[in-house]
Amino acid sequence: MALASATAFAQTEMLDTVVVSASQFNTSLQSANRNVIILKGDEISNAPVESVAELLDFATGVDARQRGAFGTQTDLSIRGGTYEQVLVLINGVRIGDPQTGHHLMNLPIQKSDIDRIEILLGGGSYIFGGSAFSGAINIITKKATTDHTVVNLKYGSYNTYQAGVTQTLVGDKHNTSLSINTTASDGFKTNTDFNHTNLFGNSSIKAGKHDLNIAGGYTWQGFGAQNFYSTNFPEQYEKTRTLFTNIGLKTDGKIKVDRQLYWRRNWDEFQLYREEGEGFYNYNNGLFIKGNDTAASWYRGHNYHRSDVLGGKVEAMFESRFGKTSVVGEYRHERIVSNNLGESLEAPISIDGSRGAYTLGDDRNNISVAIEQSKRLGKFELSGALLVNYNSSYTTDLYPAATVGYRISNRQKLYGSFNKSFRLPSYTDLSYNLGGAIGSKDLKPEESYNYEVGYKYVGDKLFANVSLFRREGTNIIDWVQFCDTCNLLASNISEVNFNGLDASLRLAPNAAMKAVNMDFIEMGYSFLMTDEEEFDYESLYVFDYLQNKFTMRAQHTFIKKLHWSYSLSYQDRKGQYNDAETKTLTDYPDVVLINSRISYDLTRFSVFVEGQNLLNKKYYDRGNVELPGAWLWCGVKVSL
Repeated sequence: MALASATAFAQTEMLDTVVVSASQFNTSLQSANRNVIILKGDEISNAPVESVAELLDFATGVDARQRGAFGTQTDLSIRGGTYEQVLVLINGVRIGDPQTGHHLMNLPIQKSDIDRIEILLGGGSYIFGGSAFSGAINIITKKATTDHTVVNLKYGSYNTYQAGVTQTLVGDKHNTSLSINTTASDGFKTNTDFNHTNLFGNSSIKAGKHDLNIAGGYTWQGFGAQNFYSTNFPEQYEKTRTLFTNIGLKTDGKIKVDRQLYWRRNWDEFQLYREEGEGFYNYNNGLFIKGNDTAASWYRGHNYHRSDVLGGKVEAMFESRFGKTSVVGEYRHERIVSNNLGESLEAPISIDGSRGAYTLGDDRNNISVAIEQSKRLGKFELSGALLVNYNSSYTTDLYPAATVGYRISNRQKLYGSFNKSFRLPSYTDLSYNLGGAIGSKDLKPEESYNYEVGYKYVGDKLFANVSLFRREGTNIIDWVQFCDTCNLLASNISEVNFNGLDASLRLAPNAAMKAVNMDFIEMGYSFLMTDEEEFDYESLYVFDYLQNKFTMRAQHTFIKKLHWSYSLSYQDRKGQYNDAETKTLTDYPDVVLINSRISYDLTRFSVFVEGQNLLNKKYYDRGNVELPGAWLWCGVKVSL
């Protein structure tokens, strides 16, 4: 949404202070030879959205496909990639789930925890390793600057409420931030209710040249999953819990060293026949019964999964007459236990609070080493990188990259890039088998060659960027169906190539804008197309991408305390889906979404009203999963 903070347009010399992570070492927005989008500062807090997923839905090149309100479950896509092909990081630490990309956005943070978001459009395996196949999103959380307590209370349509508390503590050598937030709703229709709670903490300690950072979070949620994965069993339900923690130690000096240890655990319970809540199925002697209806005889219980990702990373950076050099080594262990995915365990593992047990499991190890070299020669900025990746379930492979930039002037720049990226199959891809959906153990890793050329202009009152790109994908994984009565199969569907354009324009206040108290206005456009237009199977994920997406966002400030922000998004989605009501193959309709927020801020107190989907559009990000119409909020924030 925001390509730079508003203050970045005050003067050209300030551009190099807008730091992004589009390489192993920090670089400025102007120096990045990639298309990088920045969401930052008050523009996040004043945005007319209430979740990270909704925030990303108004970013150029990003498709945040929601299955429920307020990010209940969101599949991220960048430049037409599938939900498995995007990597999410918190403070530079990878957040991935080997079970499925559907859990990628199980994040323990709220919008109010975020300082900025960096979005890398296009492949980034040479920077971040596997899963950064079509792009990566790095969420940077706020650091405490003063001692204070903030209380948020919100209420909205469909008996939806949100309550949160943030506490920050600051000392001479440390700063700490702790937050807890809970949201719940009855839902806008049957089986769309949800509740989720987030806990997050972050603490930094300064000791000479060393910076110690400790962060952790825990999130749990339950939600009605009406038609989420199959219209044959509409009354689905899901419960997830996610624990995340990392410890980082940075050392400053001629050689800068960043060390990270991280662990993420995700618990998932999926009910194909909803047992939770009044009016749904009840378990009785091995059967699930609702009134006169009994679940299919083959359904003996819910799906239970527990995935773990444990890793360590060391990065060393230094400068010499040859330029900037970065060397990174990372080890990651991925493991899953389940009653549906993997190979037989030696002994079942009981699951507290349930009738099930983990009887299957699998694990794999990944080791990667990367080196990147960057050098400025006159008006040219050059960089090259190579990642060597070993995985215990697959072969060792090389992933090169190169970027080049040419500064036409202090304000204008041409840039280009090439890289090879990859993504390993998830355990759902490999071994899921239930309800007519069958995975394959023979799946190969996905790979892509990514090409991009672009132009950017960075001035006092104007930021403009346009880029053309091509992604050549091989062994692309999709869930496909070859006939109406056939099973849904996980398959490597050979080559899928995407071509596209991204364009962004942002204006800082000029005389005309100041006349209407406008702080900024920003517009973005994305276009996508594939080489392949006809195929003899039904694709579940790969070919229903946003072909055209236009976004506009603006903010006004009146009497220094009254803020009005609004956003518009036009989405034109390719692909079709089988309509559960009409039983016909249906095109995705175009949709225009408008959100708006008005807030009045005092020193220690603020109030707001907010409306989402103000045109009350009936629309679908995923076939047969209806999203809510107009949704209204109001709330207060008190700072102590």
